[in-house]
Amino acid sequence: MIPGIGQIAENAGTWIGIAVLLVLGFFTGADIWTIAVRPLFVVTFVEGAVYVGLFTVAVTATGLLLVYDVWRGGSGDRVPSGPPVRAIVPAYRDADVVDESVTSLLGNDYDPLEIAVVVEPDDDRTRSRALELAERYDPVECLVNDRPGSKATAINCAVEGSSADHFVVFDADERASPGFVATAMGELLDGTDVFQGRRIPRPTGAIETLAYCERVVVQTGYLVGEFVGFTHCQSSATGFTREAFDAVGGYADVLTEDIYFSHQCHRAGLTVTGDRRCTSSMEAPHTLRDLWGQRKRWRIGHIQVVHMRLREALEGDRDLTDAIAVSRAVGGVLAGGILLVLTAHVLFLALLEPGTVLVPFAGILAVILGVWSRDALDGRVGLLSPALALAPLVYLGHGVLTVKAAFEYALTWSGEWYQVTKTGA
Repeated sequence: MIPGIGQIAENAGTWIGIAVLLVLGFFTGADIWTIAVRPLFVVTFVEGAVYVGLFTVAVTATGLLLVYDVWRGGSGDRVPSGPPVRAIVPAYRDADVVDESVTSLLGNDYDPLEIAVVVEPDDDRTRSRALELAERYDPVECLVNDRPGSKATAINCAVEGSSADHFVVFDADERASPGFVATAMGELLDGTDVFQGRRIPRPTGAIETLAYCERVVVQTGYLVGEFVGFTHCQSSATGFTREAFDAVGGYADVLTEDIYFSHQCHRAGLTVTGDRRCTSSMEAPHTLRDLWGQRKRWRIGHIQVVHMRLREALEGDRDLTDAIAVSRAVGGVLAGGILLVLTAHVLFLALLEPGTVLVPFAGILAVILGVWSRDALDGRVGLLSPALALAPLVYLGHGVLTVKAAFEYALTWSGEWYQVTKTGA
């Protein structure tokens, strides 16, 4: 099949963009800086060492905060019983994995809890499995999405069709933490509007280990947003009240509804709390193709949200708080390009003095191992693959994905989305 003009432009723009950022980073990294306090001393060093050093300090500092967060004492106050809670499990082509979320939610220590598996009208296999689960377990019911086509509308369907005032949401392949619902209700009944737990991919092999490492890296990035009052909330391992749902008009039908939901909650002034000790696990991609496709979908979704938020900011009056949120979103995209520049700095330093790159590599690996040791101790994950040594490449991959996603969104993307293969591993 001969590619069209848009596809050719997208591919050319992607490769040229990546090359320009790497070349820019390589040559700027070679610039010489000199600090002289005569006659006491003269110090000479390359620019790349400065930026790589600052990056290492920033990543290690936020990473250590993440490690502290997952290692500190047990989860917050748990409420074992109270108002009815509806657990929502959107499922599409998930017949082989939907048991994961349903059975783990059935094991939660909260009562009363009902579980709604929301399926798409054209997905007979998942619908059949959901009906089997509903027949086997009294708290489980199967709903058919009345506005088919997205996870966001499936969640909205389940909320609007319920009389409950409190909800939790999980992906079909997630194993919910046994205390998640009770912990979330402790927060929601105490005045929180939205509660967010932590999600980790299960590192069952080499590719899965890379996915786990990438999630740890992203979670350290969430901490940066929290420093300016922006707490990320998602559409899985999430609890919220009906009042909060109504305040933002539900989940928006966009590619990454969770990112936009975070902005909706921030704009509405809702209280969002998180507990990274309240951890669920999800199935990781098993192939490089799936890992790339899933992460590219998320990155395109991020760019879509940035586009929407910039348009909203230009069309209406926004206060300083919202301007900070928009700036954070834009900064998240620009950071992808900066990562390619920093990668080139690291490459230059490796050529100049190979030993110097061991410091940032050691910082990244220490953070990942600190988080993994907590997850392993709690029985959520097993041993990591030797692919752990490739974890620093996550930053390079994130930069490449950002450039690719930006050109694809601008030139060829038409609303399609990528779904990974799930096997129940």
